[in-house]
Amino acid sequence: MAETTQAAAKRANKIQPTRSGLAPVSVARSRGRPTSEDAVEIENALLAAALAEFIREGYGGASMRRIAKEAQVARTTLQARFATKEALFQAIMTQQIDRMGAITSLETRGVPDLKGGLVAYANRALSYSLEGDLLDVNRLIYGAANLFPEIARAAMQSTRVGIEQISAFIAECAVAEGIACRRPNVPAECFILLLRGWYGYAFLRDNPVPRVEREDWVEGMVDTLIAGRAAW
Repeated sequence: MAETTQAAAKRANKIQPTRSGLAPVSVARSRGRPTSEDAVEIENALLAAALAEFIREGYGGASMRRIAKEAQVARTTLQARFATKEALFQAIMTQQIDRMGAITSLETRGVPDLKGGLVAYANRALSYSLEGDLLDVNRLIYGAANLFPEIARAAMQSTRVGIEQISAFIAECAVAEGIACRRPNVPAECFILLLRGWYGYAFLRDNPVPRVEREDWVEGMVDTLIAGRAAW
């Protein structure tokens, strides 16, 4: 009887997402074919366990076996969803970008505001990237990208996503304002790479960057970029 109770308790200890990270809660999963809700729960548990494993052991030392064990799923279940550590790390990057929600800064019901949207996007992206899980992920990227090309590829993919988002926003603003914009991808690339450069500077500083300093830099960067809008 005690053995049955212990097994039930182990099954109930699942990992669920929270705003500040992921924490264990009690969730009972029914037997049989997983429902769509079960599938989401399993994926969240796997990504939570993988993130903790990558942060604790580093990319090279991370073990798919330990990740599956921590998420309390069979290793075959993990590999059916994420065949490699690279796929798992890319999924973590995608999840962190979604949680950052910088794209929502560009969504408006009326006429889009080019400067306002770019400033809001930059501040949201930078502030989120300098705290919590994403900060830990970026530490991992900075420390291991030269040894593991797949980490660099995952980081580059997130950069491309940002460029595509900003390029679409710039084109939308141009249409709304009735002005020409032949190459929205060029200022979009400049914008995202400037953010990455400043993030590297803030990341390597000995002391945290004050909010007002970040906001002043973002304002000046966006003004400088928009000043060359005629060449876009």
